[in-house]
Amino acid sequence: MLDSLGIQISTQETQTLDDDQSKNDAQDKIDMTVGEAVASAVAKEAARSHKIMEKQKEDVWKRAEAATMDRINHDIMMQERRVKLAKWEKELEADKKLDEEGSSDKFKSAEKHHHAILGPTLIDLGYKRIHIVSAKTLAAIPIWEKQRVYRHDRAKIMANDKLKSLELGLPGVIALHEGTDGSLAILDGQHRVGMMAILHEKFTGNNNHDDNHEDSDKYKYKLDLEQVMVEVFPQLPSSSENHANHIFTEINKAESVKLMDMPGIAKTSDRRIINEAAQHFQESYPDMFKPSQRCRSPHLNVDNFRDAIFAAGILQRHGATIKSHKGLVKWIEEKNREMGKRFEKDPPPNVTANALMKARKFDFYLGLDLAWLYL
Repeated sequence: MLDSLGIQISTQETQTLDDDQSKNDAQDKIDMTVGEAVASAVAKEAARSHKIMEKQKEDVWKRAEAATMDRINHDIMMQERRVKLAKWEKELEADKKLDEEGSSDKFKSAEKHHHAILGPTLIDLGYKRIHIVSAKTLAAIPIWEKQRVYRHDRAKIMANDKLKSLELGLPGVIALHEGTDGSLAILDGQHRVGMMAILHEKFTGNNNHDDNHEDSDKYKYKLDLEQVMVEVFPQLPSSSENHANHIFTEINKAESVKLMDMPGIAKTSDRRIINEAAQHFQESYPDMFKPSQRCRSPHLNVDNFRDAIFAAGILQRHGATIKSHKGLVKWIEEKNREMGKRFEKDPPPNVTANALMKARKFDFYLGLDLAWLYL
């Protein structure tokens, strides 16, 4: 299972897969859930420490296995639900006494009664439904394929902040999309779901990397993670094929969504290359990346970084030499070396001494000046 997430655990140490093609194939085969993304992030964090105790290895495996089993069980429940609904539709069709409006009402009533995964419908407005579900259930729902990349470091910061404001509860609503086949995907709120997954582990004392297990009871009753409000946008037979795209765009009109994350803007292959290259630099230079999109030079924010790469059209301009994330990494590393040499000889006046000192310390100059993107 961890192989499909891009993680290997050997008897010696934990390491990421070297075979990019295997990784890409695995990503094509599964729809990642937040629970699996959290498990993957924990394994990668362990990988960077190189030495892992046997008990820690076992915990990483169990966590990953549980996340995948949750997704599989959800898939099974959805299949059973589809069969039941198909049978119900046939019965309605065969019932000559019911007119078209009655059939529609009866079908809606059956749908409204109980959802296999989300439970009872509180409100059905036609274009969307409201449900109350647990954080654990949400963590087993796949992230929409065109959603922005899940960032575990962002979810951890959100979780730490939430511990200071538990009395505020969980503002906002998690938005899900429901396909015509009944499949569910998180359209908006994946990092809040990740935050809740982290808090759930802390509250239940299952976080083996947290030494403050005695704090579990202190927090547990201040935030009810069994009752999270979600809105579900069902794609009806009459809906546009781009129904999920339209809903996602509508939700994020008031938020700062990166250009490459907007539906229909970036090709899937280009997005994957840029995402993996950006992740490489974030993991290779962790001291030079900050969660805030307003971070100052010489730091970079990974979402701003990947969006800048996309906006600069690097893949289009250098398509002959950059055909994978490794090619992009190599190109950016060369730019970093060139900048290092240039800044050593002639530091520009707009770069502070402290920023230049830190860039030299970590041998990372990309955040000092983004002109390298266009050279």
